[in-house]
Amino acid sequence: MADLILHHYWPSPFAHKTRMAMGLAGLAWTSVEIPRVPPKPLLLPLTAGYRRTPVLQVGADIYCDTHNIAQVLADAEPNADDRLFPGPSRGAALMLAEWVDQTLFPLAVRVVITEALDTAPPDFVQDRGDLYFGPGWTPEGLRADAPGVILQLEAGLGRLESCLAGLGRCDTRALSYGDVAAAFIAWFLRGRWSRGAELLRDHPHLCEVEAALEGLGQQPARTMSAEEALVIAERAAPQAPAGIQHRSDLAVGQSVGVRPYVQSSDPEVFGRLRALSTDRISIDHEHADVGHVAVHFPVAGYQIRPAD
Repeated sequence: MADLILHHYWPSPFAHKTRMAMGLAGLAWTSVEIPRVPPKPLLLPLTAGYRRTPVLQVGADIYCDTHNIAQVLADAEPNADDRLFPGPSRGAALMLAEWVDQTLFPLAVRVVITEALDTAPPDFVQDRGDLYFGPGWTPEGLRADAPGVILQLEAGLGRLESCLAGLGRCDTRALSYGDVAAAFIAWFLRGRWSRGAELLRDHPHLCEVEAALEGLGQQPARTMSAEEALVIAERAAPQAPAGIQHRSDLAVGQSVGVRPYVQSSDPEVFGRLRALSTDRISIDHEHADVGHVAVHFPVAGYQIRPAD
């Protein structure tokens, strides 16, 4: 496999999760830093317009979404799969991680942005509000909802704590990608919300997992400029196989649109269908800066439609 190139910025919580996953898998990676807010002129040619962070580049194959990336990492080299998904844990670990992303993170990001309304740069607040809350959100609405959101967050963390307690202490079982997801939400709350550390004290198993993964994967093997990454993509060809492996009315070569299935400011991404399985959709995309690349998304959590 070609080098693993991570397009990210260091404070990104989802990039932090992916870096931990690479560390747990024992994989070396190359760092390309990208802007925190659009425009991202040296990233979007690779992704057909997908703007979220992080993005994993392997030659001319571009992988979007952290759960999609985690499965690529598991297949990157021998033993990586057993490190990320020990034993028969892949399904359970991915389900836990998806629940953290879909249930806990939306609550956590609401309390974090609500607290930062008067202190963070206005363009950052506006961008993240549009991205996470969709059209029509207001600072007043966030503030009014905050007490109830905190109650939901506390309840969700209690469920996560019970799950981790039922699995056993982290020093008596193998860590997995599910633990990476738990550590990521703890890291985000502890570092971004003034009440985060106080709230986490009531969840010792979660704190134990967070401590076990602290610092893991945070040192890249090397750094690279975004311009160098574009050249690598231009000189390579997509290696992912093409074809329909799942019952669908869609056909290879058909124009399709893909976007996260949430209310947000995410643009729809368009390309020619390259491959479709139960887990992943791949589109072929061409741009003057990169030539032909294949962009890969998970099926779960994404709306896919014919665009012809």
